[in-house]
Amino acid sequence: MTTADFRAFDNQREQLLAAGVRIFGPNASVAQDLEPEYIAVSPDSRTAYVTLQENNALAVVDIPSGRVARILPLGFKDHSRPGQGLDFNDRDNRASILPAKVFGMYQPDAIAYIPFGSGGFLVTANEGDARVYPGFDEEARVADLQLDPSQFTPEERAALARLQVTRQMGQGPNGHRALYAYGARSISVWSPEGRLVWDSGDLIERAVLGRNPDFFNANNTNNTRDARSAAKGPEPEGLAVGKIGGRTYAFVGLERQSALLSFDVTIPRAPVLRDYAINRNFAQAINANNYQDNGDLGPEGLLFVPAADSPNGQPLLIVSNEVSGSTAFWQVAEGGRLVLLGRYVFTENGRPVFNRGAAEIPAYDPRSRRIFVVNGNTQGLDILDASNPAQPRLIRSVSYRERGGPTSVAVRDELVAVALEGPVKTGPGSVIFTDIDGAVRASVPVGALPDMLTFTPDGRFVLTANEGEPSDDYRTDPEGSISIIELARVPGLR
Repeated sequence: MTTADFRAFDNQREQLLAAGVRIFGPNASVAQDLEPEYIAVSPDSRTAYVTLQENNALAVVDIPSGRVARILPLGFKDHSRPGQGLDFNDRDNRASILPAKVFGMYQPDAIAYIPFGSGGFLVTANEGDARVYPGFDEEARVADLQLDPSQFTPEERAALARLQVTRQMGQGPNGHRALYAYGARSISVWSPEGRLVWDSGDLIERAVLGRNPDFFNANNTNNTRDARSAAKGPEPEGLAVGKIGGRTYAFVGLERQSALLSFDVTIPRAPVLRDYAINRNFAQAINANNYQDNGDLGPEGLLFVPAADSPNGQPLLIVSNEVSGSTAFWQVAEGGRLVLLGRYVFTENGRPVFNRGAAEIPAYDPRSRRIFVVNGNTQGLDILDASNPAQPRLIRSVSYRERGGPTSVAVRDELVAVALEGPVKTGPGSVIFTDIDGAVRASVPVGALPDMLTFTPDGRFVLTANEGEPSDDYRTDPEGSISIIELARVPGLR
């Protein structure tokens, strides 16, 4: 196993800060502060692109050498420009998508690679995230900050009062001269060098308004309109890319609104929104104490299955929903339209569970036609029979509680890889390799808090993004890293 860490950048702190990389944890080195989140791998299996969400940057990893080659700052979105507005008020009980004197930090969660010609592009879901711990909290509402009166009028301050922004940027001698909000409420297309090629602007919030006007920017735990407007809006988080015929599509999960978007990204410089799909029952109130099935809430993990690998011969989108504990099977019809086929809902004592992470990340094995779903509630995997996507059924649940909490799963050729958080969050994690029934064949130690893992397209390596989050009191902050596991060298897999 090779560890690609960020220690080589410790002496480049000032250059990275000047370029726009966020490095701000208390007493943290660059290597400690950077937090890898999600991975996309180039088709030739030589380069990995890793989101550094809290840092508003990407890391470029050279897989053959096992080192981080570059850190790419993503810059900031100017919400004052036409077509780049947002709803920043959660108290007016209406949709008000307006330009604002605010910068958005892209802070992508999921990332995917779009092959194009002899090269390709990257697409990101710009969810946003703040560091909020008992020992360190960067988040504030605008009303709680002193603003520089030369930059903000009293009317602007009052209008933006509820918006959540970071305390850590934009300060001046007379107060904040600029405001930076979390996420960009968008998806973006980037060149492999980190240049912004296209951004969806305010299209996502406008799509939510057009489809769910009475429940615009609702949370995934209640149906209150406007509940998320002053935070991060609908929160594009999950992402999957797939090719159908001659067209390439990007599918996006809106974590809070609980909707799915389908974009045609065949021309990466000019994506087109093709569908807005939602399986959520807004007519039924969400009762956390007596939870009934409200449909699919909180899409977390998205997985595209091409027709050649699909159990029904049609392209599928499989979505795990962490709040409702449901895994949904959508068929991708002509033009990128999404049609719900079936669902599996995790239950305890015959009842669905609410907001316990019972369906987080899915992986699909075409040989066995099984789905492997990370279940944070049981600290294990649910193994589903997907041979009939209209009626998925549970084969078995496997718990790995004694080994650590599972955070991600991937599968290739009936070899299942599971990332596990260690017994202590700030300590080493591990990746276990199992057969399709969940029996462990091998275990490999990795960095602290492995957040996502994936097989390279050539099947030679498994990569994990080790986030390295700090302890709650921020006294311990492990280094972030990317583990590169060469499967041929893993005892038990040879």
